[in-house]
Amino acid sequence: MKYKHESEVIDLVRSFEDATVRHDDWKHAEHLVVALYYLTRHDLDTAYEKMRGGILNLLENAFKVDLKKEMPYHETITLFWMRTVAEFNPSKNGASLLEKANEVACKWDKDYPLTFYSRELLFSDEARRRFVEPDLVDKSVRNGSRNSGTNKVSKIK
Repeated sequence: MKYKHESEVIDLVRSFEDATVRHDDWKHAEHLVVALYYLTRHDLDTAYEKMRGGILNLLENAFKVDLKKEMPYHETITLFWMRTVAEFNPSKNGASLLEKANEVACKWDKDYPLTFYSRELLFSDEARRRFVEPDLVDKSVRNGSRNSGTNKVSKIK
C-alpha cells in the first residue's frame, strides 16, 4: 500500500498544483493518482485541462524546463491515461479515494499504452504534439462498446 492516509493523496495534489513536488517524487504512479483525484471531482474535460495545465506548470516552474527549447509534455500519453483512469474510477464506486489511489498507483505499468500503440506512433512528434488514436487496438472498443461520450476529450482525433 503506497498511501496510508487520504491526506497523503491530498498533499500530493497540492504539491502538484503549486509546483513544489520534487522531480524524484513525480513518477508514473503519482501522475495516475493526481488524475484520479481530478476525475473524482470533475468531468473528464475539466480533469484533463487541470492535469495538462498542471503538468506544464510543473515542468516549467518546478523542474525548470525551458518549454521554448524542449517539450517533454506528451499529449497522447496524457489523454490516454486520463481516459484510462476515467474508465477505472466509476468501476470502484463505493471505494474511498484512499482505496482507489492505492489501486490505481499499482494497477498499470507505464508501458501499458504500448498495448494499443506501436512505439513508432506513440513516440512520434505528432503524438507528442496532439492526441492520436491507437494504431494497434482501438481502445474505445476493447470492452465491447464504443465511447460516444459528449465531452470533447473523448472525441479528440
